[in-house]
Amino acid sequence: MSGDSCSLDCAHCRGHFLKNMTDLGELLASEASDKRSFLISGGCDREGRVFLPSQEKMSLLGKRGRLNFHVTLVDEEQLNKIIPWAHTISQDLHGDERVIREVLGLNKSFSDYADSYRRVWSRTRVIPHILVGLGGESFEGEKRVVKLLENFPPPAVIFLVYLPLIKSAIVPQKPPPVDKVIHFLSWAKSRLEGIPLVMGCMRPGGKYRAELDRGVLNLGFAGLVQPSCSVSGPIISKECCALWDW
Repeated sequence: MSGDSCSLDCAHCRGHFLKNMTDLGELLASEASDKRSFLISGGCDREGRVFLPSQEKMSLLGKRGRLNFHVTLVDEEQLNKIIPWAHTISQDLHGDERVIREVLGLNKSFSDYADSYRRVWSRTRVIPHILVGLGGESFEGEKRVVKLLENFPPPAVIFLVYLPLIKSAIVPQKPPPVDKVIHFLSWAKSRLEGIPLVMGCMRPGGKYRAELDRGVLNLGFAGLVQPSCSVSGPIISKECCALWDW
């Protein structure tokens, strides 16, 4: 974790995902482990940029294994700091204007995310992440992102499914219906022909996950992270899915 706070305090997270992250300083102070790679993530500033570790810390951690930087909006200055140490950049992309303004609390637009993605795409290996259902069941924002990726194809695309954590009128209180998610993923697969698609780790559990996982495998997804016990994923790896050898 590159930072234990988030200036955005998004309506769908409220810093929840920061709680289980390992502090980077503690990690570097510990003895070298058998881990081959590390995911660098953390909270964001008011511009939607993930707080970055110092160059010294990135250099030290890079000597222990490959680094995957999980980011959102990235400007040229931040990208220049990341590139020397990054094996992969994982980038969240949002296409729903209401979600960007009201849920994420950013004075930004889809064009800002598109510009940021193209900036990273032109310079290094980037794996986009699409969160399905944060804006409701229409998936119009998610479709805008898929259409962007058609013109700027990445090595792979990781899909996530909205997991309700916060009681708020701003965000849905239930995950999107499984059948609608599978229908959208089928559409996305038809548009992103030839690009490996992956169902990432963030998605509801229980029966929902089991049904979704079966649907994803039936669609021919290239990877399935932390599959439910009722299915077997096509790829087995102990590393972050963005670091798989696509």
